[in-house]
Amino acid sequence: MLAPPPDRQTLRLDELSEAIRISRQTLVRWTDRGLIEADLDWGVSDENRELRLIALTQSTVDFLEGFAGEYREDTVSRTEARRLLKLIDRNQVQKLIRQGSIKAKKIKGETRVSVGSVEDYLMTLEEEEE
Repeated sequence: MLAPPPDRQTLRLDELSEAIRISRQTLVRWTDRGLIEADLDWGVSDENRELRLIALTQSTVDFLEGFAGEYREDTVSRTEARRLLKLIDRNQVQKLIRQGSIKAKKIKGETRVSVGSVEDYLMTLEEEEE
């Protein structure tokens, strides 16, 4: 792996995810779509396990730290929640709401899903994969 340019730092994706409370899946999607200026790479841990790395500038880290809180406070429609969760079946989202895995509330008669609870759920799934 080449060293990042001097103004960039390389972090473990899982550590950044935990620090700002945004799932790795979302951070990868934002990087792939060019929404944040970062590069993804692979590395090997001391235990010889593959791990995902992200190279970004301090200004991008600062932006993410501020934006993550605002993003988590947002609410989305169930359709958008399905997209965030990468689920096709709308009944799965309703089931997650009923079992309390993700939180929803009524706003002007419409069920809106908490983005923060979706991110928490995704992070739980990612931890189970390890």
